[in-house]
Amino acid sequence: MFGKDASSAGDSKLNSIIGRGSQCEGEIVVAGGLKVDGRFKGKIKADSVFVGKEAVIEATVETNVAVIGGKVRGDVTARESLELQAKAELIGNVNTKNLIVGESAILDGYCDMGQQERHSKKDADKRPTDEPAKAGGPAGPSGGGAGQASPGGGNPAASGGQGKR
Repeated sequence: MFGKDASSAGDSKLNSIIGRGSQCEGEIVVAGGLKVDGRFKGKIKADSVFVGKEAVIEATVETNVAVIGGKVRGDVTARESLELQAKAELIGNVNTKNLIVGESAILDGYCDMGQQERHSKKDADKRPTDEPAKAGGPAGPSGGGAGQASPGGGNPAASGGQGKR
């Protein structure tokens, strides 16, 4: 595990471990991977974060890739992907491109997968170009906005909202 080349296919360079039975508090910054099997409270910043099934974390996590098997309470930013393994618990907000949720995993929080910007742009593109501009306020029973003359110059109220044609 240690000393392996991170560029090898399927390998991830693991630089630090918080072992089972260990308790740490504060801010940890790791160039490479961090494996947590114990308890941690504070802030984690690493290239990749692996949370073991027995681990309990109360922290803000910022990483490229996160794999969670235990319990995390705090916001997680995983720029590339976040995997919640079976029976994992994440109570906090998530920001990631790819989310994998295992069976019986719990995710309680807001999840942002970068779609909001794409949806807003698509919605603007979907608006018909021949859609009439709304002038003068909301539409009344005649279907026209307030302040608009009826076609043909008739009395809209007398003709049921339709002008003479």
